[in-house]
Amino acid sequence: MRLAFVLVVAPQLVFAFDLQELTDILRRVEASSVAFEETKHVSSLTTPLVRRGVLQYVRPDRLEMRVETPFYERIEIVGNDLTVETRRGKRAIDLASQPAAGAWVAAIRATLAGDAETLNRHFHSRTSGDKARWKLELTPRDRDFAALFKRIELDGAQARVTAIEIEEAGGDRSVMIITPIETKLPVAPR
Repeated sequence: MRLAFVLVVAPQLVFAFDLQELTDILRRVEASSVAFEETKHVSSLTTPLVRRGVLQYVRPDRLEMRVETPFYERIEIVGNDLTVETRRGKRAIDLASQPAAGAWVAAIRATLAGDAETLNRHFHSRTSGDKARWKLELTPRDRDFAALFKRIELDGAQARVTAIEIEEAGGDRSVMIITPIETKLPVAPR
């Protein structure tokens, strides 16, 4: 008599990586400083505009973008206050009066802060991948935002955003590649 053994394996439940899991990971970051290279494709220009600089984020709501080339520009956002500084001077802007800037800030800052509530209030979101390598696509819920942006897509790995692509409603597009800044420790005197 031959006995046959059949191994029955219960299927494992597979859970999709979702916005809540992503924002839980991102919410742990207190501050970050990264280098960026942004390539902006503008329909009225024959060649793309490339800007390079540094982005800094400090929880809960401070975001600074310092453009170093091809020209100097510093944009600092704290709460609803946006300050733009160039070689010609400095000006302050209330984000509530600037829907385009407000949409960009809401998407980027809420993602960095791990603020799922703000993201859900302003955007339809689609998350794919896993925590090792993820993608977050945001499409505006608000008609005013939708008149400015078709979508904002953020790529990342773990608690780090690695790229931001913004497709504007008018056809212009920007792609920002983000890389960590290496921290150099001081060398001890000999």
